[in-house]
Amino acid sequence: MKLPSIRQMAEELKRIIIRFPLVMASAAAGTIAALVLIEQQGPTKPTIWFPILLTSLVGFFLLLGLAMLAEKRRWPPALRIASQGGGVLLLLLYGTSLPLLPEGEPAYHIVRFLLLMAAVVIFALTIPFAGTKEENGFWHYGRILVVRFLTAAFYAAVLQISLSLALLALNQLFDITIPGERYGELWALLVGLFGTSFFLAGMPGELNALEGRNDYPKGLRIFAQNILSAVVLVYLVILYAYLAKIILAWSWPRGWVSGLIIGFSATGLAALLLLWPIRSQEENRWGHLVWRWFFIVLIPLVVMLFLAVWRRISEYGLTVSRCLVVAVALFLALLILYFLISKAKSIRVIPGLFGIIALLLSFGPWGVFSLSEQSQKGRLETLLSRNGLLEGGTIRQAAGAVPDQDIVQISSILSYLNEMHGYGAIQSWFREPLKEEKEGRPVRLRPEEVTKKLGVEYMRGARSGFGSERTLRARKQSYFDIAGYDRMVTGLFTGEAGELYGLEDAGVTCTVSKGLKQLTLVVKEGEGAGESLTYELLPRVESLYAEWGLTNPEAIPLGELAIDAEGEHLKARLYLRHIQLEQKEEGLEIRNLSMDLLYALKP
Repeated sequence: MKLPSIRQMAEELKRIIIRFPLVMASAAAGTIAALVLIEQQGPTKPTIWFPILLTSLVGFFLLLGLAMLAEKRRWPPALRIASQGGGVLLLLLYGTSLPLLPEGEPAYHIVRFLLLMAAVVIFALTIPFAGTKEENGFWHYGRILVVRFLTAAFYAAVLQISLSLALLALNQLFDITIPGERYGELWALLVGLFGTSFFLAGMPGELNALEGRNDYPKGLRIFAQNILSAVVLVYLVILYAYLAKIILAWSWPRGWVSGLIIGFSATGLAALLLLWPIRSQEENRWGHLVWRWFFIVLIPLVVMLFLAVWRRISEYGLTVSRCLVVAVALFLALLILYFLISKAKSIRVIPGLFGIIALLLSFGPWGVFSLSEQSQKGRLETLLSRNGLLEGGTIRQAAGAVPDQDIVQISSILSYLNEMHGYGAIQSWFREPLKEEKEGRPVRLRPEEVTKKLGVEYMRGARSGFGSERTLRARKQSYFDIAGYDRMVTGLFTGEAGELYGLEDAGVTCTVSKGLKQLTLVVKEGEGAGESLTYELLPRVESLYAEWGLTNPEAIPLGELAIDAEGEHLKARLYLRHIQLEQKEEGLEIRNLSMDLLYALKP
């Protein structure tokens, strides 16, 4: 294979710039912004480069979609310029909404960026063929873009690894100092310039000719029929087995099943899209079966998805993540209705509907941020009013004791608002601002400081719901009482079988029963050889969780975590420094134990 010359590469780059001037400008602006931010090792002070970076990423796909739409519809130059100008105005509007310093800002900026990225990527994939009947052309266009994108990413990764090794060799062999940020800057250049140029170079030039193509890559057929089919079947068997368990046991679906249903749905939809051109071929029975039964099979799973997320919403209100799960469930429900009722059954509906929902969720009173913020504000208002902490829209000190369960929920809501939305929705309740000046810029108060203004102590409670993990941990800078002991060993038990890491010593052996419920020490030497002491771990852990789990689970006094035992020839004290638990239907289950053992062998 003949490699392209420098002149050929320059000509190709020139062609790309002429064809996609604003798209390449967006890529260049994003690359420059990334280089500056990496060189500064992150935005440590307000800078316009952070909004430029995010806006450029959104702009690359938005402007690309507009450019491909203009080519497909053969728009005149004036209309092309107007459409690109409108895209730039939208980008400027989005850029002005971004913070100049992301550190300390609510996380909704990043979530909104991800939603907008999903929307503009779908826009670039679907808009050229919107309003047409060119189903086959749309499929081939999407395939070309996806394959080209993956190829560009692969080439960029290979170059990154190769050039990074070259820089490392310069450092190791010639003692040339290579700052760590150079590796990040190299990646920014490869993605921002090489990757985007390579991707744009492969954009189809005549979109109207794609409708007549009938080629189907053999590798794609193998992947869709053999690999994706196996994954879909595994998901299907697990989910329907769990559905049968729910019906037989008449139990509520667990929250984590939502992820499994979404994974199954995404994999199945990918299989549908990949198999679409060959769905009617005699030799492709799998594709025919998928298209015939997938949406019917999906119905009970979507019902289970609604039930699983509704349980969490009914107990703890809306959050951004729960809103997104509801949106996915609605998306799947609409797809089911469309493909079971409609005669057209256009595959463009799948990515198109997804992109529209992602766009709608990112802004407005119907968006995930407004809905979740108002939901949590309402929950907090109810809790505060019930305990006399909020009267007439103004915060007041608690007149009496506030139940721990309510304090835990108040603390949890404040933490969520602080991390995702900020305190803007509840600021009017407080006489003092919920921000303070630090290093010349306003910084939100920590949830612990806000609860003090309510006259209650911040409590970190474990989340409810089966499958949730809990942690009990000793307070930092805790010290042992070693009086009466002459040996100490440290170790970790993990897993249901009680695998041992550490905690071995010449004087004693230590074993833990399955499920980490009991720990047994046996003397190995001396007069007391064979003597044993047994610790009942699970009852102790359950009592610890009952006492500390809803108040201060990660700062328990070390003395509360000690268990003493003494025999004729062995005296021992066990400190449970770190305990990882999981809530099951039948109760708490210990997953990991980190412990320190003090002991003394008596003559």
